[in-house]
Amino acid sequence: MLSKGKPLILDKVRVWVQTMAKGGPVKDELETKKPAPQQQNHAAAAAASPAVAPSSASTAAKKDGSAEKEAKKKKKEGFKSITMTERFNCRARDLYEILLDENRWKGFTQSNAKISKEVGGEFMIFDGSVTGTNVELQEAKLIVQKWRFGSWPDGVHSLVKLVLEEPEPGVTVVKLTHNDVPEEDRYGNATVVENTERGWRDLIFQRIRAVFGFGI
Repeated sequence: MLSKGKPLILDKVRVWVQTMAKGGPVKDELETKKPAPQQQNHAAAAAASPAVAPSSASTAAKKDGSAEKEAKKKKKEGFKSITMTERFNCRARDLYEILLDENRWKGFTQSNAKISKEVGGEFMIFDGSVTGTNVELQEAKLIVQKWRFGSWPDGVHSLVKLVLEEPEPGVTVVKLTHNDVPEEDRYGNATVVENTERGWRDLIFQRIRAVFGFGI
């Protein structure tokens, strides 16, 4: 052991000392793990590339858009639309004038009314139970108004569209669309849509026919 082992052990120790002086096996391991210069350039370019940002922004925008659509959908829950088609034995211009004349409204509804004939003008009918604004007016053809009943929740407005068509002289067809009518009033009564539809039919259209002789 002494004659043959000692020189072998000394030789191994010498090699170990030289290796440690150069940085040891850890240095060799780090050298093998270093990325190649080309790989480093690619990594830096990828990190600096703005391509990731638009992708993230696009995803965020899509999420925001979906959230907005969902919010609008939820916002419209609890509202209904009323559609109605009525026929009158009169000229379209006559019916148009009646619907925008406060004195005639007072006559056939037997209630106070104040109506502007201008776009953007305000109106009040049925003793103030209904208020609103003229949105679009086309003589003898179209009336678009924002309507609000006093019993509705605060901030709730509906949109009324009355299209007047005269398929033949002396005959006028009115197509009513009343959108965004709440299902409940501020007191929790769930008869708003039904009452609004009945009001159009019985308190407005039927009375116009009866009072002005436009047929029943």
